[in-house]
Amino acid sequence: MTSEAVLRFALKYWKEILMTVLMVLVVGKFRYDYKQLETAYETSQESLRAQIEGLRSIHQRELERREEALISYKDTLAELERSYLQSQLELEHHKRDSRQRHVEDFSGNKKKLIEDIENTYGFTYAP
Repeated sequence: MTSEAVLRFALKYWKEILMTVLMVLVVGKFRYDYKQLETAYETSQESLRAQIEGLRSIHQRELERREEALISYKDTLAELERSYLQSQLELEHHKRDSRQRHVEDFSGNKKKLIEDIENTYGFTYAP
């Protein structure tokens, strides 16, 4: 085939040649776009997996911190209860000693008892 024959063939069938070239370009572009979409999808899948792992890790740490806080709360509550019971016992001893002292004062020194009652409770003795 000579170049003149090729030129005549190209001029005669230029529309078909152009359509074939365009079809090859369109198919090539579709394949390229599909590969790009596939790559983007895989990248997003990996990103989502990493995010899920990160969230799981954060959730696990939160559970551990919550458990530690609960243990600390229970320990503090137990310490407060012990402290409360101790202060209740001390108050009971103080009340008993005070009562006993007032009974002794009443039987021995009535004026002292009256003064203590007036100072403690704020009312005046009226015989």
